[in-house]
Amino acid sequence: MSTFVVGQEYERSRLLEFIGSRQAQSGVLWGANEPGCLICTSGGRGGKKAGYSDERLSDGTWWYFGQGRTGDQILSNAANAKLSSGKYSVLLFTTREPTAREVVDRGSYGKLFSYCGQFNVSGCEQFVPNDGGRQGDKLWRFRLLPIGDEGYNYYSEESDLDLDLSGGLREMQYRLTSLGSRKAEIRASVAEYRFRSAAVHLYASLRSNGICEACGLVAPFARPDGRAFLEVHHLTRLADEGPDLPSNVAALCPNCHRRAHYSVDKQEFGKKLKDAIVLKENIVLGVEG
Repeated sequence: MSTFVVGQEYERSRLLEFIGSRQAQSGVLWGANEPGCLICTSGGRGGKKAGYSDERLSDGTWWYFGQGRTGDQILSNAANAKLSSGKYSVLLFTTREPTAREVVDRGSYGKLFSYCGQFNVSGCEQFVPNDGGRQGDKLWRFRLLPIGDEGYNYYSEESDLDLDLSGGLREMQYRLTSLGSRKAEIRASVAEYRFRSAAVHLYASLRSNGICEACGLVAPFARPDGRAFLEVHHLTRLADEGPDLPSNVAALCPNCHRRAHYSVDKQEFGKKLKDAIVLKENIVLGVEG
């Protein structure tokens, strides 16, 4: 969750201020203010003339091309290495040139950046353009999956995930932790990524038993399927070798979820929440089953 509003345009200085960076020119920004986050900008004048361009797909995911303006792109490039690691959330912006009127009003020729939302990197693959200035070059493109304030909600009922819940939380914890602790696969399918993420979110929902895991209050209302409505919060934006882990998520009421992101005491609040989840996970490990 960020302070940016989807569809609203910002100047580059605002992006640099948020991330804590002084990078002069780059499509991928990172900085000390948000160490688990990357800002990726898409579009501009280069684009299709080079024989490729970033692309939003019909399912809401994106193909986002890596960095490296000449020759073959390499994953050891600083920006590409961060994208391929799976350890960063991505704030994605599209780029456009200002109109003549905007240049006069703003007194600047600087580009404008429209916020598209927050994404995770699910994988990447090589792409070779057939024409344009980069024809024949081996490029890397990254698959970006959108996430929202409530995380992944790809299920409406528990049965949608086709999970065997008979073993209780302890068995579910073990299976999901085993999946998440594998080394990140840069070619993981979108379907697998979404399934694993949705499964961990369901686990957090069941672990909470309808009680906010921060303030201890009952969920404000029930979902259509009868489960309590709580929003799933990531304790850290680092993907930890996979999209989600049981130990890295908490089921929160809407008030606590926003406190975790926006409050003046969010760091202290986040530390207490992490400690609480560690305790709950140890209880699940030692008691359930």
